[in-house]
Amino acid sequence: MSKVETALIYNPKSGRGRPKEALLDRALSCLSDAGMKVEVFPTTAPGHATAIAGRVSREGFRRVLSWGGDGTLNEVAAGLVGTETVLGIVPGGTVNVFAREVGIPRTLEESIRVLTEGEPTRIPVGMAGERPFLLMAGVGIDAEVVYRLKAGFKDALGALAFWLDGFRMLASYPMTPLTVRASGREIAATGLIAGKLRRFGPRYFITPAARLDEAKLHVVVFKGRNRRDYLRYLVGVLTGRHLGFADVEHFKTDAVDVSAVERVRVQIDGEPAGYAPVRIGVRDRALSIMLPRKE
Repeated sequence: MSKVETALIYNPKSGRGRPKEALLDRALSCLSDAGMKVEVFPTTAPGHATAIAGRVSREGFRRVLSWGGDGTLNEVAAGLVGTETVLGIVPGGTVNVFAREVGIPRTLEESIRVLTEGEPTRIPVGMAGERPFLLMAGVGIDAEVVYRLKAGFKDALGALAFWLDGFRMLASYPMTPLTVRASGREIAATGLIAGKLRRFGPRYFITPAARLDEAKLHVVVFKGRNRRDYLRYLVGVLTGRHLGFADVEHFKTDAVDVSAVERVRVQIDGEPAGYAPVRIGVRDRALSIMLPRKE
């Protein structure tokens, strides 16, 4: 028998609709029809996908598939950064921001077609301290929302849950001052997004000029100090006008350092990632990923 070279890592709890276990036979049938012999690895706890991905890469698996949402994808990618193992994506989460951004279809059969007809591409990844990210890193109220967001609320409402919790949290968030340092400059702020891609959500573009293949961060710094400012920012992001505000700075850089006088949360790819201070940078050509073939 030929060697199994593909690992399928999936989060049984991610996404809405039918549970992954109910779809597993269908997914394995599609992968088999595509010529892939697959070994299956369900995750059981936060960080488990990273450990599995790292282990199967060391054991010689040529391809590791992430079947879940952006959080599962982040964990799988973290286990493969710096290796030659190719990451494939089968979207199965609530929002699937990365898949939307790079054009991977959200249906099971069509996303698996990308795994066979696409092209492996070496991409840069963001780094928040020692933790890699594919989408963005955030410091401030967005990270606080990520930390507090209840899974059931997210499952029921999808991306809308994030914005509803953001509006609700404006009444209590303390707007703790941040110090942002980049390219020899120091900026007083209360929030920051460092993007590796354009999208922050399915239809929201906080860093609209960011590109997957660019080894740079696109940074948006929010300077406002009260709830009214952040209400304006939220509306600005929803309408695409936030970069034109006088108290919002945006720039491109190799790295940015963020510190705070008190504990301020950090998020990466929509998952909690500790507290500031944090150095956010880019690691070039760090990950091989299967993407739709360019026409």
